[in-house]
Parts: sequence; structure tokens; C-alpha cells
Amino acid sequence: MNSVGKRSLLLLVLTLPLFAAAQSAPSINWISLSEAEQKMQKAPKKVLIDIYTDWCGWCKKLDATTYRDPRVVEYINEKFYAVKFNPEKQQSITFKGKTYGMNGRNNAITPLLMGSSRGYPTTTFLDEKLEVISPVSGYQNAEMMLTILKYIGENHYQTTDWNSYMNGQKKSGSN
Repeated sequence: MNSVGKRSLLLLVLTLPLFAAAQSAPSINWISLSEAEQKMQKAPKKVLIDIYTDWCGWCKKLDATTYRDPRVVEYINEKFYAVKFNPEKQQSITFKGKTYGMNGRNNAITPLLMGSSRGYPTTTFLDEKLEVISPVSGYQNAEMMLTILKYIGENHYQTTDWNSYMNGQKKSGSN
């Protein structure tokens, strides 16, 4: 075998474990809004809705980084039903007994899920009764997303405002 062949073989041997690890990396169990609503009847959980568009660069970065972090993946899968929602996709959505169709460029349900936020990505959290807790605008790195997830997932939002919660996190040095 010539030196090029030996280098190629060595490269293949060294990269196979990395490829296998990437294939077995945990991923978020994304479902539709309808599926989340159905699952809620048997096992209520909070809902995380990733509101994105195909053209949004920060949405793609969120998918490529934050939503691949093993800590974020584990926490979301444990505490939330995770929904991906593209408001520009031409489809009807039935939610809480009402059907929403397209209203111009976006699905008519978009203002309900995003509130006053108009930026992408927006992560919206629903409680166990499918009521909006809060939309969170913009890209969040893994550390900030974990903080937000715990604030919502552990019900701190019910007793502590966000700024007080963040001050407590800074003092304790925890996440």
C-alpha cells in the first residue's frame, strides 16, 4: 500500500469512532403541536415550541448548537413535549378545538404563540393546560437555555420573577 493509501486508511480508522458517536448522540424528541395536545391528555407536561423559519440563520444555529447539547436535550426530553413550528409552512393547525389556517404569509396561530415577539427564533412555553407561559425571543446558547428551561420546568416562574431568579442563580453559581 502506498503512503496515500496508508494515510487514507489511518484517517478512516480515526474518524469512524467520531462518526459512530455522532450517530448515537441524543436528540430532542420533536413532535407536532397536535401530537403534544394528544399526549397531554394521558401524561400532562409543559410544552416547548421552537418557532423558526427556513431562512433564519439564528434558527439554524439554535438547532446546530443549543438543541444538540446533551444537557439541553436530556432536560427537554424529560420535562417537556418539544414542538417545532414553522409559521410560514402552508398548513392548517387544529389547536384546542380551533383550526388555524394561513393569514397572509404566516399561520393565524402565530400571534397566539409568539405574543408581541416578531423575531425568529422564538421559543414559546406552554403549561400543562396548553396556556402560554411565555415566549422567549432570539437565539439562546446552551447555558442560557438550561437556565430558562429550569425556570419554567421547575415552576420557578410561578413564584419568582425572572430578574430575581437570575440574581439567585448568579449568587449560587448554579445553573
